[in-house]
Amino acid sequence: MKHISQGTTFATWVALLALTAVSFAVSYVHLGALNIPVAILIAGIKGTLVVLIFMELGVEKFSVKITLVVSVLFVLLLVSLMVGDVVTRAAPPLFTPPPS
Repeated sequence: MKHISQGTTFATWVALLALTAVSFAVSYVHLGALNIPVAILIAGIKGTLVVLIFMELGVEKFSVKITLVVSVLFVLLLVSLMVGDVVTRAAPPLFTPPPS
């Protein structure tokens, strides 16, 4: 089985530190509606680096990789169903109607 070199691990660690600094710096910049998407993008990149390098998924067998992909797709399906449920609900009444 292949292993990830110490140089790659160190470079990933430096990249994670840099992305953390970028994330911290961006938190002080007013981007309007893009604040959350930018933060999620940076977090996604950091998570991907951790999974591929530190958890060594980048050198695992195909079956392990496909298991991760299916798991992520399942979570995305569940989140999309939740969002669809919330979006299609009727608005609650603003006041309680008096008894008849």
